Amino acid sequence: MIDSLTALQRWYASRCDGVWEHAHGIEIATLDNPGWEVKLSGASSGKAIDLAIERDESDWISVRATQAEFAGYGGPGNLPELLALAVEWIDGSATNDEGRSDR
Repeated sequence: MIDSLTALQRWYASRCDGVWEHAHGIEIATLDNPGWEVKLSGASSGKAIDLAIERDESDWISVRATQAEFAGYGGPGNLPELLALAVEWIDGSATNDEGRSDR
């Protein structure tokens, strides 16, 4: 099994065709509360996700995704979890048929 970062790199590279990458891609940024933001756009097979988990003030995630866009936010130690959810989303396995998270 490959790690999340490698999976995202492969997904991005597989879509770059000279046009797609000018309008779509992957963004990873920090938040000032503090935390992380992970955004992906340009997928056509991602499933809808509406997920919010708050374990404590610094350990939390919030993900909203459609077929075309993924937006995930999390605490300062939650970047690996957000990247794993993004990979599940591009693989189409992050939610069950009712749109609820399988996590």
